[in-house]
Amino acid sequence: MAYQEGESLESWLNKATHPTNRQEDWEYIIGFCDQINKELEGPQIAVTLLVHKIHSPQEWEALQALTVLEACMKNCGRRFHNEVGKYRFLNELIKVVSPKLNGWRAVINTSLCQ
Repeated sequence: MAYQEGESLESWLNKATHPTNRQEDWEYIIGFCDQINKELEGPQIAVTLLVHKIHSPQEWEALQALTVLEACMKNCGRRFHNEVGKYRFLNELIKVVSPKLNGWRAVINTSLCQ
């Protein structure tokens, strides 16, 4: 089993969103969520890391980051929700989908098709 205690949030997220993953790696996605809940500053750090991944020029990596975000919304509770609800994070998401700000097409198409 690849699940490792004591890994950093960044390590969990890198494994969960690695561009060579052929599909979502739920072991690392859930590990990332669990680590957020264990760390005092977990939600703040996680949101910063997720923003970076969501803005990745590698579309598959960014789409996996959105899947991780969804999993975090379902599994990480109020502290995480409070961080995601802040203007700073929401503004970063707007940048991804705004044609005015050159948001990339795959996320726009995926978001609109679902």
